[in-house]
Amino acid sequence: MNKEQSGCTARRRRLNELLRVIGIECQETVELSGISDRAQEIGENGLFVALQGTRTDGRQWAELVRQRGGYVLSDQPGERTFVHPDPRSVYPLLLQAYYDYPALKLTMIGVTGTNGKSTVTQLLYDLFCENGRRCCLIGTGRILIEGENRASPNTTPDPLTLVRLLDEACQRGVEVVIMEVSSQALAMHRVDGLFFDLAVLTNLKQDHLDYHKTLKAYQQAKFLLFEKLKEKGTAILNQDDPITRRWLAKIGRPVFTYGEESVNFRIKPIAETWNSLTFELNDHRIETPLAGAFNRYNLTAALACGFALDLAWEKMLDFARHARLPEGRMEIVTEHPVLAVVDYAHTASAMEAMLKHWRTMADKRGRQLWVVFGCGGDREADKRPQMGRLACTYCDHVVLCDDNPRSEDPNRILAQIAEGCDGRQKIIRERGEAIKFVLDGAQTDDIIIVAGKGGETSLIQDTTMTCLSDREWIERWLGQAGRKETCF
Repeated sequence: MNKEQSGCTARRRRLNELLRVIGIECQETVELSGISDRAQEIGENGLFVALQGTRTDGRQWAELVRQRGGYVLSDQPGERTFVHPDPRSVYPLLLQAYYDYPALKLTMIGVTGTNGKSTVTQLLYDLFCENGRRCCLIGTGRILIEGENRASPNTTPDPLTLVRLLDEACQRGVEVVIMEVSSQALAMHRVDGLFFDLAVLTNLKQDHLDYHKTLKAYQQAKFLLFEKLKEKGTAILNQDDPITRRWLAKIGRPVFTYGEESVNFRIKPIAETWNSLTFELNDHRIETPLAGAFNRYNLTAALACGFALDLAWEKMLDFARHARLPEGRMEIVTEHPVLAVVDYAHTASAMEAMLKHWRTMADKRGRQLWVVFGCGGDREADKRPQMGRLACTYCDHVVLCDDNPRSEDPNRILAQIAEGCDGRQKIIRERGEAIKFVLDGAQTDDIIIVAGKGGETSLIQDTTMTCLSDREWIERWLGQAGRKETCF
């Protein structure tokens, strides 16, 4: 690996020095040419970390690496091989050492939780950029580094992508890195070796039990972020979430809380409309164009971070007046002839919070509420009937459609959602046709919610990715714009 491969500057380190970081002593003092779990990047005097995954086994490439003159770290012995029982757990530590610990040179903010991570990180990115800080955002579907937008397949990147990105941020003079930190990333050691100045909890509901198996394991994975606070780091917790009461005494670092019951950042609701919120935050009156009661919490979490990092209240209050949500989060596509909204809600808790808001708004308008949604395949099946039940509880019209079936039978997924419905649901598998159906059926000023995919621009079935954007379908059927091929 070299500068051209990684997009940043790697630090040279001798093999014996690097392996000492993980407790392996060796006599090889060769200067490493690179480190990677991607065999194609490793040449002479490089270190290949052979990881066993769910789809591929990196150990199959070990011999090829040896033939090129490289070294191997594996759980299996061999020539030019160093053995460790769990290479995945130490790989991020090796990467951080090889790249000279870039996170220690940056102000690191990690945001975890079931819902709201993308919104909080976007608000933080905008807030710190407006206050003159050079920023990088790492989150769901994308990476933003000083305004440059890149696609990203994961909420939290793999360790190699992540350390290279942090090193690049250092090289470019970035000051603040804002990361969504998922429970899977924490459990899979992707962020091991990183330490954070601020760690934020948005909320903790049931999610990802297809991976974690139990709610307790999911909660334990989330807590790992707070064990990665720097010595002078601060935790920022949602006081109104029950898990906070259990975590307060365990964190071992200063804690700020926020919420309606908080003594640090107390929220007092005043008013909300379909496109604004007004509330008191301690002694400050907050007026913001964000919609949905849950965004009081998301905005307050961001402002608490700003306070912890010495931003002035006057500037933060000004920011709140024009704060924006990320694409695909409560995104209003059109206001006429119907109010059409695209939202990423794909958990039962997020779905309920979002639909509850729009039910209230529909009642105020004296109009009906429509929802189009599905559930992803190869993910928690237990939540599907819950999602159907919530849709029928809050909405006048419910249309079920595909949402990333992946390797599962789409009809089976929709049938499981329908188990929670009351018989009013209509099933139209093809998502674009489902959106057309509700747009054709809705009356003037009705509210239409297309939920589950947010800003995503593709639909995955088996190994096929179809270009698809909910926003573009709405615009197409309303005649506002032609469909664009934007999937990556």
